[in-house]
Amino acid sequence: MIIKRTRKNSLSFLIFFIFFFVVFAIWVWCRCSPALAAKAQDVVSFSDLPEHWARSHVTRLATLEMVKGYPDHTFKPDQLVNRLETVVLIVRSGGFAAEAEKLAANSNKKKNSANSASGVETKQTPKVPWGQSYIDLAVEKGFLAPDDPEDYDYAGPVTRLEVAELLARAMCLVPSLTGNESEPAENNILAEGGLSSAETFSDLDTLEPEEQVYVAAVVNANVMSGYPDGTFRPRDTLTRAEIAVILSRLVDRGWVKIPDGRRLAGWIAGIEKNKDRRDILFNSLSGAQKLQVAGNVQCFLAEEEESLEQAVGFRCEVILDGRRQVSWVNLLELKDDAVETEKIRGSVKMVALGEDNLMVLCDMNVKDLILPLAWDAVVSGGKASKGFSSLKQGDFVDVLVSQGQVRKVTLLDVKTTSGEVKRIEDGRLYLKGSSSGKKPAWFNHYDYARIVDKDGIRQDSVTVGDKVKVTYLDPLPGEIDDEVVVEIKVTK
Repeated sequence: MIIKRTRKNSLSFLIFFIFFFVVFAIWVWCRCSPALAAKAQDVVSFSDLPEHWARSHVTRLATLEMVKGYPDHTFKPDQLVNRLETVVLIVRSGGFAAEAEKLAANSNKKKNSANSASGVETKQTPKVPWGQSYIDLAVEKGFLAPDDPEDYDYAGPVTRLEVAELLARAMCLVPSLTGNESEPAENNILAEGGLSSAETFSDLDTLEPEEQVYVAAVVNANVMSGYPDGTFRPRDTLTRAEIAVILSRLVDRGWVKIPDGRRLAGWIAGIEKNKDRRDILFNSLSGAQKLQVAGNVQCFLAEEEESLEQAVGFRCEVILDGRRQVSWVNLLELKDDAVETEKIRGSVKMVALGEDNLMVLCDMNVKDLILPLAWDAVVSGGKASKGFSSLKQGDFVDVLVSQGQVRKVTLLDVKTTSGEVKRIEDGRLYLKGSSSGKKPAWFNHYDYARIVDKDGIRQDSVTVGDKVKVTYLDPLPGEIDDEVVVEIKVTK
């Protein structure tokens, strides 16, 4: 019995040791694997970028997972970009990755089909060692049209002109090659004066008219630009840093597909420090929120790196990493609280948030005012937790306006009562019935209020016998004679 028990225990120990060794080996492999480690830690740090002019653009794209570095933690910003890398980057950044994968799957089905015709698509599409689906999609959509697909130099450095053509077609700045060929692309642009920005370049006279159109299209769209000496240098090659700047401009244009909630616009109201973390109090037109800060956060002001503590009060762009932590901040403009404002009272007719942020306010004279929202505009009030999205049509508000822009909106806590006008005397309006303590029976200075009919059309006065709905403020609930009338609506 003793011998059997010992063998059994030895066998159990051996199994446990093997299991422990396998688990430990897997853990070590995951910790040492560069790809997995980068994914787990969301590290965006390159050893060869500290003093580089394109650092803010590169780290911005890396945080958005649009570009990657090398296993040795470098980005190699001055390394030339080849044609294949450029096509893959632009097609992927435009949100076509899923479409490229679908095209690849369909191509594989055709190859495996005995009835498939072997021909035309294969001859028209260059063959590359990787990223084949992106090249296929670029050709199919008319973004790319090599003169001789069989001799397409995918590994050769891409030129600025080639990038301009690829971008112009991918962004639909000019008609794609799969579109209507009856009218040349250059005629469409030239007819609209599309060369206005590109005409200032001194070195475009050697280009064909169609090539000049590509340059004009991307320059007018502020995707590419020239050099201080007035040249565009269409035959020059591009570095990884230069292509990163172009992709960063595509982000600004909204052409790059970014997951919801990863890129935020607003301003930083404060920074909270805890033992093992920092949070920023982030305000935007959609409300206030608290965001956790990543340990390797990078903060830039005019391309120069700054301390995050300098960010308080700045309008900024914030990018969250894969763990939804603040990883990249670009400071744009410092908040100015020393501005003169005027107050306008009224009711909300509409709030529009998007490329143009504005609200339409019906003031106390029943006039509609279209007011742009300042970037640091805020909403206060008990029901304003979602910022300007909290405002509903008909809400009464006090608006502080400076230089034609809304700076602050206070959502008013109004009450309503209805009844028939009993009498009007000495600037006081009486309703039939007596005050119950909850609903007032008379209102002082009623003529300061906005008077409208049931359709919201301005009325000059209210008379005895009118059925009315009174909207008012009650600064001291439970007290009498303190109510402030905001609107009297004559319902009958």
